Amino acid sequence: MSNISKKDLHNSIILGLSSLDNKVVLDSINQLREEGKPEDITPLLELMISNSSKEIQSAIHSFLADLKNQDSDKIIIEAIADEKYLTIRKILISICWETSIDFSKYISTFVDLLIVSDFETSFEAFTVIENLTEKISEESKPVEMAKLKDAISGASPEKKGILHEAIHIIDQL
Repeated sequence: MSNISKKDLHNSIILGLSSLDNKVVLDSINQLREEGKPEDITPLLELMISNSSKEIQSAIHSFLADLKNQDSDKIIIEAIADEKYLTIRKILISICWETSIDFSKYISTFVDLLIVSDFETSFEAFTVIENLTEKISEESKPVEMAKLKDAISGASPEKKGILHEAIHIIDQL
C-alpha cells in the first residue's frame, strides 16, 4: 500500500469517528486499534466528551487501556490537566493504571491529584501511584512525600488513610 493510500485510509478512519451512526464510529475505533497512532488519542478523547453512548464510551475506554506506545503518556497527562476533559478526568486517570505504559515520571501529577481531588478521583490517582513499577527519582521522593504529609491535616477522614498509604508506597519506590 502506498503512503498516500495509507494516509487516505487513516483520514477516513478519523472521519468515521464523527459519524452519526454508532456502528461506523465503533468500526473506526476498532480500525484505530490496528492502524492508529498516538496522535489519534485526542480525537478519541473528544469523542468521549461528545458522545454519550455507553457502547462507544466502553470501546474508547478499552482502546485507551490497551495502549502500549510509551509516547502516549504525554497525551494522556496533558488531557488530565486540561479543564476541557474535566468530565472524563477520573476515567483518564484510571487509564494510567490500567495500561502497561509507565507513568512514573509523572508522580508529582498523581500526588497533586490525590491531594486536591474528590475522593473517587483521588482514589484513582492513589491506584496509579500504587501500581507504579519503575523507580522514581531520589530527588522527587522527599518532595512528594512532604506534599502528602502536609496535606494530611486538612484532609477528610476518608482521604487520610490513602494519603498515609501513598507516603509509604512512594518511600518504597
